[in-house]
Amino acid sequence: MTPPTLTDLARWLRAELGEPQPLRRDGPAGVRRLALALEPGDLPPTLGADALFLHRSRRVGDGWLGLGVLAAHDGFDTHLTTGPNHRLARALGWQGVEEVVWEGRAVGIRATPPQQTWDSLRAALHAELGGEDTSWPPQPPTGSLRLALMNAMNPALVGHVAGLGVRVYLTGQLRPSAAGAARERGLGVVALGHRRSELWGLRQLARELEGAFPGLETRVYGNPPLSASGRPAP
Repeated sequence: MTPPTLTDLARWLRAELGEPQPLRRDGPAGVRRLALALEPGDLPPTLGADALFLHRSRRVGDGWLGLGVLAAHDGFDTHLTTGPNHRLARALGWQGVEEVVWEGRAVGIRATPPQQTWDSLRAALHAELGGEDTSWPPQPPTGSLRLALMNAMNPALVGHVAGLGVRVYLTGQLRPSAAGAARERGLGVVALGHRRSELWGLRQLARELEGAFPGLETRVYGNPPLSASGRPAP
């Protein structure tokens, strides 16, 4: 099976994530093994790979010479972490998904989860992402769990989604300045964790790349190294 080229992978990243210049450094023409990490500090000194994908590539420098380097920052954040992440919505079976627009741009999505209780919603989130940083339930705790997955948290955004009928605010990192606004409006909050949500995005990206390019082997470097399935890599 002919392996994809760096150009093939860059074209796919451009189309899927909207990253304008994903190819940051040339390498072998054919890519059979791709290492993925959030940043260079997550990688060992040597890699059994043909190319790297980095979310934050600024400090790659002359490391891992001979390997091609692909990267996506803004596109990765938009499509694969918190915010308008339709992939996560599909993985969790959310229904009635609508984008949340603020100041002319999409900053998140709102949707209805299949779970009908707070505990079952948190259990589903934990199963998919591996945990959370902190959370509290909506008040009153009964009724619809219409939620919003947002790429930021501030009092204005909290008020905006509350006005849209949202009762649970999901984001990466809890902002103390917005916590009071959420409690005042009776919103439940789940801070999924900035790095935790990024690692979910990295694993999802690996799965999609393997699906798009049969024969491509991926390895996700986090702590510990993971396969695309999220299991520890051999």
